[in-house]
Amino acid sequence: MYNKPMSYQVLARKYRPTSFASLKGQDHISRALLNSLSNKKLHHAYLFSGTRGVGKTTIARILARCMNCEAGIRPEPCGNCNSCREITEGRNVDLIEVDAASRTGVDDMRELLENVQYMPVSSRFKVYLIDEVHMLSKQAFNALLKTLEEPPKYLKFIFATTEVKKIPITVISRCQRYDLSRVKSEELFNYLKNIKLKEKKDVEDKAIKLIVKLSEGSVRDALSLLDRATISINENHLTFEDAQKIFGYVNRSSYIDLLEIIFSGDQEKIIDHYRKLYNSGIEPNVFLNDFLEMLYY
Repeated sequence: MYNKPMSYQVLARKYRPTSFASLKGQDHISRALLNSLSNKKLHHAYLFSGTRGVGKTTIARILARCMNCEAGIRPEPCGNCNSCREITEGRNVDLIEVDAASRTGVDDMRELLENVQYMPVSSRFKVYLIDEVHMLSKQAFNALLKTLEEPPKYLKFIFATTEVKKIPITVISRCQRYDLSRVKSEELFNYLKNIKLKEKKDVEDKAIKLIVKLSEGSVRDALSLLDRATISINENHLTFEDAQKIFGYVNRSSYIDLLEIIFSGDQEKIIDHYRKLYNSGIEPNVFLNDFLEMLYY
Protein backbone atom coordinates (compact mmCIF):
# COMPACT_ATOMS: atom_id res chain seq x y z
CA MET A 1 0.00 0.00 0.00
CA TYR A 2 1.40 3.35 -1.05
CA ASN A 3 1.78 6.22 1.38
CA LYS A 4 -0.06 9.40 0.49
CA PRO A 5 2.45 11.74 -1.21
CA MET A 6 3.25 15.00 0.53
CA SER A 7 2.03 18.00 -1.42
CA TYR A 8 4.51 20.81 -2.02
CA GLN A 9 3.17 24.30 -2.63
CA VAL A 10 5.38 26.53 -4.74
CA LEU A 11 6.44 29.80 -3.13
CA ALA A 12 4.62 31.98 -5.69
CA ARG A 13 1.31 30.42 -4.65
CA LYS A 14 2.11 30.00 -0.98
CA TYR A 15 2.90 33.70 -0.53
CA ARG A 16 0.34 35.17 -2.93
CA PRO A 17 -1.15 38.24 -1.17
CA THR A 18 -4.75 37.97 -0.01
CA SER A 19 -5.14 41.60 1.12
CA PHE A 20 -3.91 45.03 0.06
CA ALA A 21 -1.79 45.20 3.22
CA SER A 22 0.30 42.21 2.07
CA LEU A 23 0.72 43.49 -1.50
CA LYS A 24 4.27 44.47 -2.46
CA GLY A 25 5.42 47.36 -4.63
CA GLN A 26 2.05 48.76 -5.67
CA ASP A 27 1.28 51.28 -2.92
CA HIS A 28 -0.17 53.83 -5.36
CA ILE A 29 -2.72 51.26 -6.58
CA SER A 30 -3.56 50.09 -3.07
CA ARG A 31 -4.22 53.64 -1.81
CA ALA A 32 -6.56 54.44 -4.68
CA LEU A 33 -8.56 51.22 -4.32
CA LEU A 34 -8.70 51.43 -0.53
CA ASN A 35 -10.14 54.96 -0.76
CA SER A 36 -12.68 53.79 -3.33
CA LEU A 37 -13.77 50.86 -1.15
CA SER A 38 -13.87 52.97 2.03
CA ASN A 39 -16.21 55.44 0.35
CA LYS A 40 -18.27 52.66 -1.32
CA LYS A 41 -17.54 54.26 -4.70
CA LEU A 42 -17.11 51.28 -7.00
CA HIS A 43 -16.61 51.53 -10.75
CA HIS A 44 -18.28 49.00 -13.00
CA ALA A 45 -15.03 48.17 -14.85
CA TYR A 46 -11.37 48.10 -13.81
CA LEU A 47 -8.30 47.69 -16.02
CA PHE A 48 -4.97 46.61 -14.50
CA SER A 49 -1.96 46.78 -16.79
CA GLY A 50 1.69 45.96 -16.21
CA THR A 51 4.47 43.51 -16.91
CA ARG A 52 4.33 39.87 -15.83
CA GLY A 53 4.25 38.90 -12.16
CA VAL A 54 3.65 42.31 -10.60
CA GLY A 55 0.21 41.56 -9.15
CA LYS A 56 -2.51 42.27 -11.72
CA THR A 57 -4.57 39.12 -11.18
CA THR A 58 -3.79 39.13 -7.45
CA ILE A 59 -5.17 42.67 -7.06
CA ALA A 60 -8.22 41.69 -9.10
CA ARG A 61 -8.99 38.79 -6.74
CA ILE A 62 -8.43 40.94 -3.64
CA LEU A 63 -10.78 43.56 -5.09
CA ALA A 64 -13.39 40.88 -5.80
CA ARG A 65 -13.14 39.71 -2.17
CA CYS A 66 -13.55 43.29 -0.89
CA MET A 67 -16.63 43.76 -3.08
CA ASN A 68 -18.29 40.50 -2.09
CA CYS A 69 -17.24 40.08 1.55
CA GLU A 70 -20.31 39.08 3.56
CA ALA A 71 -19.33 41.64 6.22
CA GLY A 72 -19.98 44.37 3.62
CA ILE A 73 -18.02 46.31 1.02
CA ARG A 74 -14.79 47.09 2.85
CA PRO A 75 -11.12 48.05 2.30
CA GLU A 76 -9.89 44.73 3.69
CA PRO A 77 -11.89 41.50 3.31
CA CYS A 78 -12.62 39.59 6.52
CA GLY A 79 -11.12 36.39 5.09
CA ASN A 80 -13.43 34.19 7.17
CA CYS A 81 -16.81 34.34 5.45
CA ASN A 82 -17.89 31.85 2.77
CA SER A 83 -17.42 34.38 -0.02
CA CYS A 84 -13.86 35.28 1.01
CA ARG A 85 -12.85 31.63 1.39
CA GLU A 86 -14.45 30.59 -1.90
CA ILE A 87 -12.73 33.36 -3.86
CA THR A 88 -9.37 32.54 -2.25
CA GLU A 89 -9.80 28.86 -3.09
CA GLY A 90 -10.99 29.60 -6.65
CA ARG A 91 -14.47 28.07 -6.28
CA ASN A 92 -16.79 31.08 -6.10
CA VAL A 93 -19.47 30.75 -8.78
CA ASP A 94 -19.97 34.53 -8.97
CA LEU A 95 -16.33 35.21 -9.81
CA ILE A 96 -15.96 34.14 -13.44
CA GLU A 97 -12.30 34.00 -14.44
CA VAL A 98 -11.59 33.93 -18.16
CA ASP A 99 -8.29 33.44 -19.97
CA ALA A 100 -8.70 35.62 -23.04
CA ALA A 101 -5.71 33.93 -24.70
CA SER A 102 -7.78 30.74 -25.11
CA ARG A 103 -11.16 32.41 -25.71
CA THR A 104 -10.42 35.12 -28.24
CA GLY A 105 -13.37 34.88 -30.63
CA VAL A 106 -16.65 36.73 -30.82
CA ASP A 107 -18.62 33.51 -30.25
CA ASP A 108 -16.72 32.93 -27.01
CA MET A 109 -17.58 36.45 -25.85
CA ARG A 110 -21.25 36.13 -26.80
CA GLU A 111 -21.48 32.85 -24.92
CA LEU A 112 -19.89 34.53 -21.91
CA LEU A 113 -22.20 37.53 -22.02
CA GLU A 114 -25.35 35.39 -22.28
CA ASN A 115 -25.11 34.81 -18.52
CA VAL A 116 -24.85 38.55 -17.74
CA GLN A 117 -28.63 38.78 -17.47
CA TYR A 118 -28.68 36.41 -14.49
CA MET A 119 -28.27 37.75 -10.95
CA PRO A 120 -25.38 36.56 -8.76
CA VAL A 121 -26.02 33.18 -7.13
CA SER A 122 -24.82 33.99 -3.62
CA SER A 123 -22.69 37.15 -3.79
CA ARG A 124 -23.31 40.87 -3.85
CA PHE A 125 -21.79 41.25 -7.33
CA LYS A 126 -21.14 39.00 -10.28
CA VAL A 127 -17.52 39.67 -11.25
CA TYR A 128 -15.95 38.88 -14.62
CA LEU A 129 -12.18 38.70 -14.37
CA ILE A 130 -10.70 38.57 -17.89
CA ASP A 131 -6.96 37.94 -17.95
CA GLU A 132 -4.77 38.96 -20.92
CA VAL A 133 -7.77 40.86 -22.27
CA HIS A 134 -5.67 42.31 -25.13
CA MET A 135 -5.85 38.86 -26.78
CA LEU A 136 -9.54 39.28 -27.60
CA SER A 137 -10.37 39.79 -31.26
CA LYS A 138 -11.78 43.06 -32.59
CA GLN A 139 -15.18 41.43 -32.98
CA ALA A 140 -15.07 40.14 -29.39
CA PHE A 141 -14.31 43.64 -28.10
CA ASN A 142 -17.23 45.00 -30.12
CA ALA A 143 -19.53 42.38 -28.59
CA LEU A 144 -18.33 43.43 -25.13
CA LEU A 145 -18.76 47.18 -25.62
CA LYS A 146 -22.52 47.46 -25.17
CA THR A 147 -22.54 45.52 -21.90
CA LEU A 148 -19.47 47.41 -20.72
CA GLU A 149 -21.17 50.75 -21.38
CA GLU A 150 -24.44 49.99 -19.57
CA PRO A 151 -23.94 47.00 -17.26
CA PRO A 152 -26.50 45.90 -14.64
CA LYS A 153 -25.82 47.22 -11.13
CA TYR A 154 -24.81 43.76 -9.90
CA LEU A 155 -22.15 43.30 -12.60
CA LYS A 156 -18.43 44.19 -12.38
CA PHE A 157 -15.67 43.72 -14.94
CA ILE A 158 -11.99 43.43 -14.04
CA PHE A 159 -9.49 43.26 -16.90
CA ALA A 160 -5.79 42.41 -16.68
CA THR A 161 -3.26 42.88 -19.46
CA THR A 162 0.46 42.99 -20.20
CA GLU A 163 -0.10 44.93 -23.44
CA VAL A 164 -2.54 47.75 -22.85
CA LYS A 165 -1.75 49.37 -26.22
CA LYS A 166 -3.52 46.49 -27.98
CA ILE A 167 -6.82 47.26 -26.25
CA PRO A 168 -9.22 49.53 -28.19
CA ILE A 169 -9.47 53.03 -26.75
CA THR A 170 -13.27 52.61 -26.71
CA VAL A 171 -12.82 49.87 -24.11
CA ILE A 172 -10.14 51.69 -22.09
CA SER A 173 -12.29 54.82 -21.87
CA ARG A 174 -15.03 52.80 -20.15
CA CYS A 175 -12.69 51.47 -17.47
CA GLN A 176 -10.95 52.80 -14.41
CA ARG A 177 -7.34 52.19 -15.42
CA TYR A 178 -4.44 51.38 -13.09
CA ASP A 179 -0.87 50.90 -14.32
CA LEU A 180 1.24 48.63 -12.13
CA SER A 181 4.97 49.28 -11.88
CA ARG A 182 7.89 46.89 -11.53
CA VAL A 183 8.78 46.26 -7.91
CA LYS A 184 11.89 48.17 -6.84
CA SER A 185 15.04 46.08 -6.35
CA GLU A 186 15.53 47.07 -2.70
CA GLU A 187 11.95 46.22 -1.77
CA LEU A 188 12.12 42.91 -3.63
CA PHE A 189 15.45 42.07 -1.96
CA ASN A 190 14.01 42.67 1.53
CA TYR A 191 10.90 40.68 0.64
CA LEU A 192 12.96 37.66 -0.47
CA LYS A 193 15.10 37.86 2.67
CA ASN A 194 11.91 37.67 4.73
CA ILE A 195 10.70 34.67 2.70
CA LYS A 196 14.10 33.03 3.22
CA LEU A 197 13.70 33.33 6.99
CA LYS A 198 10.13 31.99 6.94
CA GLU A 199 11.21 29.01 4.85
CA LYS A 200 14.32 28.48 7.01
CA LYS A 201 16.61 28.59 3.98
CA ASP A 202 20.26 29.59 4.21
CA VAL A 203 20.70 31.81 1.14
CA GLU A 204 23.58 34.24 0.71
CA ASP A 205 22.63 37.88 0.19
CA LYS A 206 24.61 37.95 -3.06
CA ALA A 207 22.52 35.03 -4.35
CA ILE A 208 19.32 36.90 -3.44
CA LYS A 209 20.62 40.00 -5.25
CA LEU A 210 21.23 37.87 -8.34
CA ILE A 211 17.67 36.53 -8.16
CA VAL A 212 16.35 40.10 -7.84
CA LYS A 213 18.39 41.14 -10.89
CA LEU A 214 17.14 38.23 -13.01
CA SER A 215 13.49 38.72 -12.00
CA GLU A 216 13.42 42.26 -13.46
CA GLY A 217 10.94 43.60 -10.92
CA SER A 218 8.55 40.63 -11.07
CA VAL A 219 7.60 39.24 -7.66
CA ARG A 220 6.33 35.99 -9.15
CA ASP A 221 9.52 35.46 -11.15
CA ALA A 222 11.64 36.21 -8.08
CA LEU A 223 9.78 33.63 -5.98
CA SER A 224 9.94 31.07 -8.78
CA LEU A 225 13.70 31.58 -9.15
CA LEU A 226 14.20 31.29 -5.39
CA ASP A 227 12.12 28.10 -5.44
CA ARG A 228 14.16 26.69 -8.32
CA ALA A 229 17.47 27.54 -6.70
CA THR A 230 16.69 26.13 -3.25
CA ILE A 231 15.23 22.93 -4.72
CA SER A 232 18.24 22.43 -7.02
CA ILE A 233 20.80 22.13 -4.20
CA ASN A 234 21.18 19.13 -1.92
CA GLU A 235 22.17 21.11 1.15
CA ASN A 236 20.09 23.86 2.70
CA HIS A 237 22.76 26.45 1.87
CA LEU A 238 22.67 28.44 -1.38
CA THR A 239 25.82 30.34 -2.29
CA PHE A 240 26.27 32.98 -4.96
CA GLU A 241 28.36 30.52 -6.98
CA ASP A 242 25.57 27.92 -6.78
CA ALA A 243 23.05 30.49 -8.01
CA GLN A 244 25.32 31.47 -10.91
CA LYS A 245 25.52 27.86 -12.09
CA ILE A 246 21.80 27.19 -11.64
CA PHE A 247 20.72 30.28 -13.59
CA GLY A 248 23.51 30.16 -16.18
CA TYR A 249 24.81 33.53 -15.04
CA VAL A 250 28.23 34.62 -16.31
CA ASN A 251 30.94 36.08 -14.12
CA ARG A 252 31.78 39.67 -15.10
CA SER A 253 35.40 38.70 -15.83
CA SER A 254 34.16 36.60 -18.77
CA TYR A 255 32.62 39.73 -20.33
CA ILE A 256 35.88 41.61 -19.92
CA ASP A 257 37.78 38.73 -21.55
CA LEU A 258 35.32 38.75 -24.44
CA LEU A 259 35.65 42.51 -24.81
CA GLU A 260 39.44 42.24 -25.03
CA ILE A 261 39.14 39.57 -27.74
CA ILE A 262 36.69 41.77 -29.66
CA PHE A 263 39.16 44.67 -29.56
CA SER A 264 41.90 42.34 -30.83
CA GLY A 265 39.77 41.66 -33.92
CA ASP A 266 40.25 37.87 -33.79
CA GLN A 267 36.91 36.52 -35.04
CA GLU A 268 37.75 32.88 -34.42
CA LYS A 269 38.66 33.55 -30.78
CA ILE A 270 35.44 35.55 -30.32
CA ILE A 271 33.31 32.67 -31.59
CA ASP A 272 35.31 30.12 -29.60
CA HIS A 273 34.99 32.16 -26.37
CA TYR A 274 31.24 32.55 -26.81
CA ARG A 275 30.87 28.85 -27.65
CA LYS A 276 32.54 27.94 -24.37
CA LEU A 277 30.23 30.26 -22.47
CA TYR A 278 27.18 28.86 -24.27
CA ASN A 279 28.23 25.25 -23.61
CA SER A 280 28.64 26.05 -19.92
CA GLY A 281 24.85 26.53 -19.80
CA ILE A 282 24.37 30.29 -19.86
CA GLU A 283 21.10 31.77 -21.09
CA PRO A 284 21.82 33.73 -24.33
CA ASN A 285 19.35 36.49 -23.43
CA VAL A 286 20.85 36.88 -19.95
CA PHE A 287 24.35 36.96 -21.42
CA LEU A 288 23.47 39.60 -24.03
CA ASN A 289 21.58 41.84 -21.59
CA ASP A 290 24.40 41.76 -19.03
CA PHE A 291 27.06 42.32 -21.68
CA LEU A 292 25.23 45.38 -22.99
CA GLU A 293 24.67 46.60 -19.42
CA MET A 294 28.40 46.37 -18.72
CA LEU A 295 29.17 48.39 -21.87
CA TYR A 296 26.55 50.99 -20.96
CA TYR A 297 27.84 51.61 -17.45
